[in-house]
Amino acid sequence: MPTCAPGADTGARLEARTPAMGAAADDGAAMRRAVMRLSFGASWEEKAEAAAEVGRLARSDERTKRALPELGVVPPLLSMLVDAGGDGSTGARMAAVRALLELARGTHRNKVLIVKAGLLKKLPLLMPDRDVATSHDLALLLRSVSSLANTDFPLLSADLLPFLVTIFSGTAADVPADTRLSCLAALGNLSANLEHVRAVAASGAVHALFRLSLDEATSEAALGVLVDVAAASATGRREMAKDEAAPGALVEAVARRENAVCQEHATYLVMALAHGGGDAGRELMRRMRRIGAVQALLEVSLLGSPLAQSRAAKILHWLKGDGQDRIRAHSGPRTEATMSCHGSDGDGDDGTKPCKNAVDRIVKLSLDRNMKSIMRRATASVDMTAHATKLLVASSSSKSLPA
Repeated sequence: MPTCAPGADTGARLEARTPAMGAAADDGAAMRRAVMRLSFGASWEEKAEAAAEVGRLARSDERTKRALPELGVVPPLLSMLVDAGGDGSTGARMAAVRALLELARGTHRNKVLIVKAGLLKKLPLLMPDRDVATSHDLALLLRSVSSLANTDFPLLSADLLPFLVTIFSGTAADVPADTRLSCLAALGNLSANLEHVRAVAASGAVHALFRLSLDEATSEAALGVLVDVAAASATGRREMAKDEAAPGALVEAVARRENAVCQEHATYLVMALAHGGGDAGRELMRRMRRIGAVQALLEVSLLGSPLAQSRAAKILHWLKGDGQDRIRAHSGPRTEATMSCHGSDGDGDDGTKPCKNAVDRIVKLSLDRNMKSIMRRATASVDMTAHATKLLVASSSSKSLPA
């Protein structure tokens, strides 16, 4: 049996570990060079190259990603966001945004360090550079750090909300769709937390969210944020009920038959606003009825998801009663405060009886039409089944005859 010289195994192990150790040493040297160039680079172009190198290193290895902030890369990257000037200023800012995004991805500690270093305080200073302010990378970065709202970290939504609302309130020509969706996701992270949902309601986002709900690309996300606000904030419910865009947006969302989630969100919102919107909630119901809510709700009550069907049937009952059946606490969604609303004034001078009769006629007509449609489908199904049975019997009989 061959024998090895003393120390041969140790040497082999050292040689096997040498490439890995060499790679780690190279990464360490690269990190130090990048930090030096970020801090003392002679031009914005050189600093942008250093920021790109930081992003590459953060993507390469989780240990490196955690080590980079300890070497001090975050403050110079944030300085690049607001201080870069000249012809290459936008490129330098975008390089800094991408590097910060790579550092923040999947690392709670790095997100905290980035926020503590002052990212949110610098957002208003980015508005003059629309290419950066409306970029998808910056929206992704804000979406990433906004997840801190659902942790123990005291994230200040007052610094983040105005920027988000300004960006997704812009026109479609100014703000790309993917940027809007990422900003909505960031707002969703805030609205999911009771500590921030009231700030969301007071931020002026409600009108923009109703407008975004009209766009198929952003409707589900926008309605989801509105549901969070309606479920937790009485102020938010009142603001929604007063919004001029609310009736049309909700009716359109209820009628969006290809998206069950939108229908469920919209019917929840109608129930919440009717239950907790006060006088504005009652007026909202009347306006929705005038623009075709009954027909849309009837269709949902027959063809929607089980949850949407149940909610639509409840709303139709309220509409049929035209407010004469008071909406009790158990009738609507569970919310922050139970408010009895949608009741009749009792004087009978507001034309409620003629409206009630008109709604009854519309409901009866719609139900008759739907029943006729269902009967036609059932009859057609029976005819097809009988025809198929006759063919099967004929085929079986022919096969049983002798050749």
